[in-house]
Amino acid sequence: MNPHYRPSFATEELEFHGNENNPEGKALYFPVHRRRILIDTLSRPESYFEYLPEENSINGTEVIYIGTIKEIPCYCFELEEEFCEPDMQYFDLHELYGMVDEEMLGIASRAVQMADFYRTHRYCGLCGGNTEYVPVETGMQCQNCSHIAYPRISPAVIVLIEKDEHLLMARSKNFPEGVYGLVAGFVEAGETIEHAAHREIREEVGVSVKDLTYFASQPWPFPSSLMIGFTANFAEGDISIDPEEIEDAAWFHVEDIPKLPQKKSISRALIDHFLDEHAAKE
Repeated sequence: MNPHYRPSFATEELEFHGNENNPEGKALYFPVHRRRILIDTLSRPESYFEYLPEENSINGTEVIYIGTIKEIPCYCFELEEEFCEPDMQYFDLHELYGMVDEEMLGIASRAVQMADFYRTHRYCGLCGGNTEYVPVETGMQCQNCSHIAYPRISPAVIVLIEKDEHLLMARSKNFPEGVYGLVAGFVEAGETIEHAAHREIREEVGVSVKDLTYFASQPWPFPSSLMIGFTANFAEGDISIDPEEIEDAAWFHVEDIPKLPQKKSISRALIDHFLDEHAAKE
């Protein structure tokens, strides 16, 4: 683990298979509807997840145990409809960033992904039978053929490419106006994360790199990815973008960096690391 980086949307204190029996009966609940969490907006941030809707609002779904933090068990459940009482409001994970502390944001991230997993795996992919959640397996098991499906995590690489005092940055057509980030892409079946990094760089911006070095990783629950960050040095080649993936790419001097992604992303952490290193050399 990188000691200088605390990834957003990650939980570091939650015991995934901890003790569910709290001596005082305390618990935290994460009601979810299509990847958004229901919160009592009149409560304080530290009390956001203490509210459990009435029983009739969760009929037809299953309350899933997702772990224990400081002896308090945590649960999530997918609401069948967009249930909302007065003073209750739905928030997505992007909106929760900055509203709650990083650890609670990480637990909320896990809750959203587990509720979404439950919602999308109620029927067996092999025989079509009904499934049920099996806590010890963290999976949905078919009641007919016993096939088990597990939460899908999609690994993706993201690479900071530097050349002297310059940083290779790219922007997707989906980025906010003026924002540049780093080269990134999903790992394909049958390849290592290192091979994926070299392939994505070659495909998206046309250059090759050397000295590929692991930096850190970050859960990215949009919807369910694991970002694996690297740094690398430019080796050779001219920038040639893939217009299907990249709108623009260019080298930027350390003193002329464009508008950056928000701090909640590992992309920003990598860029800040690059800037801090060069600032220290001055």
